[in-house]
Amino acid sequence: MAEPFLAEMVEEAVPSRAVEGLNFSLYSTLAVIMSFIILAAFFGINVEDGSGSMSAMEGPEGNEISISWLEPVYMPRHEECIDPANGQDPGYEGYGVGYEPSLSIDGQGNLFATAHKDLRWGGEDSPIPIFLDPDDPGLWYACSEGDETSWDYWASWFWISNDGGYNWSHGDNFDPTPGSMLSSLVGSVTGGGSECLGDEGDIAVDANDMVYYLDTTLEDNWWHIFSDGGNSYENGPLCQRMNTMAADDRPWVAAQGDEIIHYLGNSGAPPPECTGDSGRYWYYHSENGGNSFSQCYSVPGGWSTISSQQDGPYVYIAQEDADSNSGSVQVRISDDHGRGTGFSDGTWAQPVEVGPRKGNCPEGYPVVNNNEKGTVAVVWADCPNGGTGAWEMEFAISYDNGSEWESWNITPIESGINMYPFVSITEDDIVTLAYYGLDLSEGYVEGTPWYLYAGALREPHLNDTWNFAIADPTPLHNVTAYEESSNDVHALHDFFETVVSPDGTWMGIAYQQNVGAHPFEENEEQRYIKFVRGELNEMLLGSSDIEADGSVPSKHTCDGTNVSPQLMWSAPPNGATSLQLRVIDVDDDHLHWGVDGIDPQTTGIRADEIPSGEVLINGFGEAAWGGPCPPENETHQYVFTIAAIGLNGNETTILGQGSFIATYER
Repeated sequence: MAEPFLAEMVEEAVPSRAVEGLNFSLYSTLAVIMSFIILAAFFGINVEDGSGSMSAMEGPEGNEISISWLEPVYMPRHEECIDPANGQDPGYEGYGVGYEPSLSIDGQGNLFATAHKDLRWGGEDSPIPIFLDPDDPGLWYACSEGDETSWDYWASWFWISNDGGYNWSHGDNFDPTPGSMLSSLVGSVTGGGSECLGDEGDIAVDANDMVYYLDTTLEDNWWHIFSDGGNSYENGPLCQRMNTMAADDRPWVAAQGDEIIHYLGNSGAPPPECTGDSGRYWYYHSENGGNSFSQCYSVPGGWSTISSQQDGPYVYIAQEDADSNSGSVQVRISDDHGRGTGFSDGTWAQPVEVGPRKGNCPEGYPVVNNNEKGTVAVVWADCPNGGTGAWEMEFAISYDNGSEWESWNITPIESGINMYPFVSITEDDIVTLAYYGLDLSEGYVEGTPWYLYAGALREPHLNDTWNFAIADPTPLHNVTAYEESSNDVHALHDFFETVVSPDGTWMGIAYQQNVGAHPFEENEEQRYIKFVRGELNEMLLGSSDIEADGSVPSKHTCDGTNVSPQLMWSAPPNGATSLQLRVIDVDDDHLHWGVDGIDPQTTGIRADEIPSGEVLINGFGEAAWGGPCPPENETHQYVFTIAAIGLNGNETTILGQGSFIATYER
């Protein structure tokens, strides 16, 4: 197929790692454009007018899903908390400082993210919250005039996006809270979530789109409940405290049905309210939205994660079989919402081994995810060659709720480190994987860059291969001299997370980027949370009218004759009854062109041609093409998408799509 050849050509023409500041959206656009130029020539298509047969054009090879990446965004800080004197690199003062992000999504596509705040960013003498005496007003430290701080509130970051990740805010009742805290350790505080003690957490969404955010300060847990896409805080004026955990260093949360919550807490010692047996993780169960929990019990084994169906009854825990240097990864399964009093009462099936562990990675643990139709997958990093030797990546998948498994090695870089792999699954079995990756071809040496990688396959089976690509062209971190000398691979900390959209057409990743020297921590860097959205493409879409640098020529804009560009696309998946065309300015959510009901046999249109179908009213109030027209001195991104529409039962659904991203600057 043409794709590997095209990737090589694009890499030669525009080396993504060598060009400073290259937007990966442009890289994706170039790859699509070049593929169409080459395939057009091969199949006899006239790229000047789009004429010729395209019936032989193919989309991504086999079950591979290509991904078009938008420009990454930094998570924001409240404006009143921006402090140019707090030691940040210039230009980053407005961004949230943190690490270990968690990401979740509801049935409407609303996104929810949290992250560990940087505990020492408040200045050299700022207190760390877990050591505070809240009854001492002299120690209350929040975002207030004259303070060096990144702390908008004591709780860890909580962001929401109601537009698919293009824009982010802080969510209802999570405003800055300068002032005093009132008796937080005895039960009630004023001001809602922003005055609850916390520094890291996890987020889950149940079948009714209720959002459960658990924030912990190791010894205490605070529950925050939201509805309406994170815009309505349901706890009232008070925080909901859960006394638990001897030392909960990063909780995991899953939710399903109507207010059923599964909480997996990480504690090296038995919590006082739990059973007396031993374990690293402890399982808590709630049937009333976290107002009360059943007695917890240990989950024997090592590092673990949890996921559940939202509507169905299944719950899955993936874990190392033991806290040991080698062994296996196992999965515990409940088919009754995790109800019961322990693993010995038959509620949970006996653990199923799904793959080996040949090393003891300093930064690795198995991650589990599932969908509603019975697909469940586990991915984990393995390091048989030591922490700074070549790592491996293992993957296991079941299509029958965990009864039968396929497991194989999917190592993407044979001479690399593949850290913190995370998996998400669409309802039609597109499996997305992402990880932090580093090339070890020159060894673990100073200056070697870390990147964010991702890939997607539809319905993977034994020995299938993901074609991973860089999702953010900016290095997340470069190995320092200290890290080289000490074999330290902890620079990007403990994890990041991914999601897929409810309609299965895009994925999102929340992750960490390091920038510049940390002002208060030796041998550390400034840490920022970012988000990137990628369109999942099963079709190819391109245009010979778009410039080689990914820009839209002025004749197709409000500054020219404003004619629509030529487009061509590959044949849609079987079962498509119509096609949809959309052109959207993602920087201001403006519709520039929309056409529904296009004949699925159509494979392209000429410049200034309107395809047959229903032309929607665009953002300019016209049923027509409306060319890019951003404000002066601004560059905007425009996502061109062709989507194949079909039926899944009685429901209209998107069977596949193709996208590319172009830009225009006035």
